[in-house]
Amino acid sequence: MVRTHEATGTGVVASPHDDLVPVDPDARASWCAALGMQAVVYGTPAALQYAQFSEQVLAPGAPGRLAEFIHERTPAGPEFRGFRAPNADTLYSNAWLDLRAGPTELRLPEFGKRYFTVQVLDAHSNATNVNARTAPGARRCWFVSPGWCGEAPAGVTVVRVGTDLVWLLLRIQVLDDGLDAVHRLQDAVTLTGSPCAEALGPVVDPDTVETDWRVFHRSLDAALRLGGVPAGDRAYVRPFRALGLLGSEPWDPAGLDDATARGLETSFAAAQEVLRASRPQLGEPTGTGWTRVRDKGAHGTNHLARAVMNHVGLGANVADENTSFNTHVDAAGDPLAGRSGPYCLSFDTPPPAHAFWSVTLYHVETGRLYANDLDRYGLGSASLGTTGPVAMTIAHEDPGEGPWLPCPEGRFYLILRIYAPGDAARDGTWLPAPVVRL
Repeated sequence: MVRTHEATGTGVVASPHDDLVPVDPDARASWCAALGMQAVVYGTPAALQYAQFSEQVLAPGAPGRLAEFIHERTPAGPEFRGFRAPNADTLYSNAWLDLRAGPTELRLPEFGKRYFTVQVLDAHSNATNVNARTAPGARRCWFVSPGWCGEAPAGVTVVRVGTDLVWLLLRIQVLDDGLDAVHRLQDAVTLTGSPCAEALGPVVDPDTVETDWRVFHRSLDAALRLGGVPAGDRAYVRPFRALGLLGSEPWDPAGLDDATARGLETSFAAAQEVLRASRPQLGEPTGTGWTRVRDKGAHGTNHLARAVMNHVGLGANVADENTSFNTHVDAAGDPLAGRSGPYCLSFDTPPPAHAFWSVTLYHVETGRLYANDLDRYGLGSASLGTTGPVAMTIAHEDPGEGPWLPCPEGRFYLILRIYAPGDAARDGTWLPAPVVRL
């Protein structure tokens, strides 16, 4: 994947040789630990996405195949394991594409006024969308690889994706007409692609990709081989060859010397601690206890922010499609916890949304929805309205009156999502009010 003899852009030709790696074992372990930290931060989205791809397409008995949607038939609940922090307002459908053999065609039905989006993610979590906002009236779309040079038929919308491995995440809003109406729309969305004859990569365990350094690096290596390294990232990724990544053979921990393995194990554990500790910093403080996530799905070279975003939850969409705010604290800056509540969250003016908005509650440690007797995981415009002041009580026990969002006794956090956000949400003119302890 990483080419040699490439021009650097300054008139200097890059060296054809791999970078120097210390021979001294202690120096090698230190050097590999430094590179390992960079590799984990850079590669977290790719490794986590590949692990999900592996489970859904590659594993024995996997539910899906390439260029075929896997439909969730009910909204996400506490048992949802596809990724952390799912929304509970839409039905998800997943599909994976391998564009090495040519374009894949997407065909869409008529959705009417119902919100939908086909989110398109490359192997590194960079996102775009096909929907009524980005391609009004589009019914046929071709997804093509970075180097595709063909010509699409008239009336086809072409989306060029940055990598050959593509994740499609379809969201369709659930309305009062029930789930059957959404199921019919899900089944009417079709994909047609040419399967690639090349090997797709190893099967990795999604349950251990974040806990076992060997599984993580195997997943990262496979993701880079299959998806490719974006041209702008090649200089950054090239030193990872010292860790055995992108070598002549797929990455195998058995082929590492003891010092390199020691450095990778140490750096992986340290990187996971950094990601966990950085979760509350996801986004920019608004002054109301909430942070606003500006660059999700479009982080560029902000690798740590991108890693933290995907550590919190895969599949984050761009802010123009879904402006979101997170909070872990109340108005006094104290951590949100059911034993410290109850709380009140109120908005004098509802979040400005052209589609809809919702506030969803998650466990801090797991990012999972909180299981409760009401099966209520969020509140929003569907239940509280779209005009005039709105308010909800967040508590572990039933407050007895008014809209109630159940929470655990322990710590939790909130995500406010504004779908098809209005200008005031996108430019920060409108901000969510603090969560007030009662």
